[in-house]
Amino acid sequence: MDRDWNRRRLMAAGGALALGAVGAARAETAPEVAPLWPGPAPGGERVTGEERRVAYNWPDGRVDYSIEGVTRPTLTLYPPTGTAKPKAAVLVIPGGGFSKVVADKEGHEVARWLAANGVYAGVLVYRLPKDPWAARFDAPLQDAQRALRLLRSRTSAPMVGALGFSAGGTLAAALASRGAAALYPPVDALDAAPSLPDFIGLGYPWLTRPKAPPQATPFHGFDGPARAFLFHAEDDPKVSADNSRDAAIAIVARGGTAELHVFPTGGHGFALRSRPPAPETAWGGLFLAWLDRLPG
Repeated sequence: MDRDWNRRRLMAAGGALALGAVGAARAETAPEVAPLWPGPAPGGERVTGEERRVAYNWPDGRVDYSIEGVTRPTLTLYPPTGTAKPKAAVLVIPGGGFSKVVADKEGHEVARWLAANGVYAGVLVYRLPKDPWAARFDAPLQDAQRALRLLRSRTSAPMVGALGFSAGGTLAAALASRGAAALYPPVDALDAAPSLPDFIGLGYPWLTRPKAPPQATPFHGFDGPARAFLFHAEDDPKVSADNSRDAAIAIVARGGTAELHVFPTGGHGFALRSRPPAPETAWGGLFLAWLDRLPG
């Protein structure tokens, strides 16, 4: 079985050891917050709530914030630090179970780290399907399409991809499979630009287990080749690592390539918060090395 997967260029690593700390470095350039849409987001005639930041506490005393009731989706742009031309651009899509957007831990921290490593990053704050948007679960996917187009227009990077965490991984996978679909009427010239990512990174994504009806998720399966990097923790109590295993097999079966890393620990939502010697801290260095190997 392993030999067969190697022929298909699928690499799996279980229990990989961390070689060093993956820290979120501070970018030298202040980020720019860009609105996704020139006017109101599409399909919001019945949306009347207000956007809000909600604090939540970690057991160790740290305080994080999530965003709920998103009405004006944004892309926060982090140019790379100390490099003339970025080696890639990455749309960072935080998770939050489609009930909130975990914009700090799985968004801005990751973007600062990418920028410090020569990658142009953009953090997407997207609309949520629990609010009465006309497109429901496709509303955040509309935002992801628009954000990828905007990110492409702002960088000279040879490749533009997406890196999503948890529900953000669901969106990144949907963007790779449905990103070229006309999910909203064009609003300006930007909507003529390509909206398929050149690569995707999926961190502990919810995709197939438990399986949801199409109207309850933007991800409807992989239907074309993709270049993917996947990582997950075996002890994830919320989203089974079999989601990533299933995805890797499906991507390769459709002519794509997948590098899969399943770590023994990490739980759910670790992003860059774990510290050595925790095995899951290795994912960041592995992802950057994978990016370096991708042909532009």
